[in-house]
Amino acid sequence: MKKQMSFAVRLSLRFMFILTTSILVLSSSFLLFVRYLVHHNQAEGIKNAARGVTHFITERYEEGDFERSDDQEADGPYIIPNLPYFITFIVYDSDTQDILATNDPFLPLLKETKGKVRRHFEKNFFFDGDLDILYCAQKQQLGKRNLIFAVAENNENNLFSMMFSKLPMALLFMAIPVLVLSFFVSLLITKNTITPVVKITRAARAMTTENLDGQLPLTGRGDEIDQLSLTFNDLFARIKADFDRERQFSSDVSHELNTPLTVISGQANLLLRWGKDNPEQLEKSLNAIKDESKSMHVIIENLLQISRVESGRVKPQICEVDVRSVFERVVQEFSSVSPDVKFDVSCDLKQPVKTDPEMLHQILTVLVSNSVKFAGDKCRIGLSAFPSKKGSVVISESDDGPGMSRESLPHVFERFYRGDEAHTRSAGGSGLGLSIARTLTDALGGEISAGNLEPHGARFQLYLPA
Repeated sequence: MKKQMSFAVRLSLRFMFILTTSILVLSSSFLLFVRYLVHHNQAEGIKNAARGVTHFITERYEEGDFERSDDQEADGPYIIPNLPYFITFIVYDSDTQDILATNDPFLPLLKETKGKVRRHFEKNFFFDGDLDILYCAQKQQLGKRNLIFAVAENNENNLFSMMFSKLPMALLFMAIPVLVLSFFVSLLITKNTITPVVKITRAARAMTTENLDGQLPLTGRGDEIDQLSLTFNDLFARIKADFDRERQFSSDVSHELNTPLTVISGQANLLLRWGKDNPEQLEKSLNAIKDESKSMHVIIENLLQISRVESGRVKPQICEVDVRSVFERVVQEFSSVSPDVKFDVSCDLKQPVKTDPEMLHQILTVLVSNSVKFAGDKCRIGLSAFPSKKGSVVISESDDGPGMSRESLPHVFERFYRGDEAHTRSAGGSGLGLSIARTLTDALGGEISAGNLEPHGARFQLYLPA
C-alpha cells in the first residue's frame, strides 16, 4: 500500500509555495512600480529638455542664426547651454529633411510623437550595437518651415532596463533558497503546532468501549485545540453514560423478564407432573401463568413505547390544551377504578397551554397510578397547575402517602428502579411508569422532578413551556 504524505508535509508544501509566490509577486510588483516611477521621471526629463531645446532654437532662429540655403546642413555638433550631457537632440525640416541643429550626428530623423515620449529601437544600427532610445518629437512652424524638434535619451545603458532583462533569472535563483528555507521553517512550525493533535489522536485511539472514562490531553492554553479536547471528553463521557445505561438496562430487562419466565416454567412443570389431575391446582397454575404473561406483555409494551418516543417515531402533536379539562378526565377515569381516592383539583392558568394533550394525560395517569399504588386506595391526591416566575407552566401531582426515601429520590425515574421496601413486585407494575413519564416530558420539551411533602407525602412537578 502506498504510503500517504503526512499532514505536516502537505501543509508545509502549501505554505512554501504560497510564501514563495507571494515574495516573487511582491518583489516583481515593487520593481515594476519603481520602473514606472523611473520611466515617468525620465519622460518628464525628456519633455523638459524638449521644451528647453525648442525655446533655445526658436530664439536663435528668430535672430537669424539659421539663415542658410535649403541644402546647407548644420556644421558639427550644436551646443545648447544647460542641456544634460546624456540628452541628444535633432532639429530638422520635415519637408526637406534638412538638419538645422543637432548634438549627435548619428541621431536619425525621428518621427513626430506630438509631445509624447516613445521608444525607438533599430537592430544593428551601429557597427557595434543597436540603437535604443527614448525620445519626444513635436512639430513647430517657424517662418515658412515645418520643423521637427526631437529630444532623445539613450536607453541601452539604462540601469532599470538592464535589471529587468536579468530579472527572470534573478527571481529564479532567489526562489530556490526561499522554497527550501520556507519548507523547513513551515515544517518545523507545523509539527510543533499539531503535536497536541497527535497526542489527542493517540489518546483517542487507545480508548475502547471498556475504557471510555479516559481524558484527552489539554495544552492548558485554552485555544481551539483545547476546545476540541474538551468537546471530545464531553462526548466520551456521554457515550460512556449511554453504554452504562444500556448495560444496566439490559441487566434490568433480563432480571425483570426472568422472574415471570421462571414462574411460568415452574407452573408448567407442576402441571405436567401432577397438577393437571388436580382441578384446584390446575386453575391456580393457569391463573399464575396468565398473570405473569400479562406482566411480561406490560413490560414489553412499555419498553416499546419508550423506544418509539426516544427515537422520534412518536412525535408530540402540539395544540392549545385546557389543563383543567385534562385534570377532570383523569379524575373521572380513576373514580371508577379507585372510588375511595379523593382528589383536590386547582388550576390557576388564565390561558391554554401549548402541548400534546394525550402525552400530558398519559403522564398524569402514570403519576396518579403511582400514588394510588404506594399511598393506598384511600389516599388524597392533589392536582394543580399554575404559572412559574420563569414563564413556564408548573403542573403538580401530590399524595398524602409515606413519600419516598432520601436514597430513592435521585433514582425514581430510572427504569425498573425499586429503591425502598414498598417498591417490590408485590406492589404490582413493571417499574417503568415513572421512566415513561420522564421520556414523555422530554419529548414535550419540559422537565419533571420528584420530592416529598411535610410531614409526609410525595410530590411530582412537571415544568412545561408556556
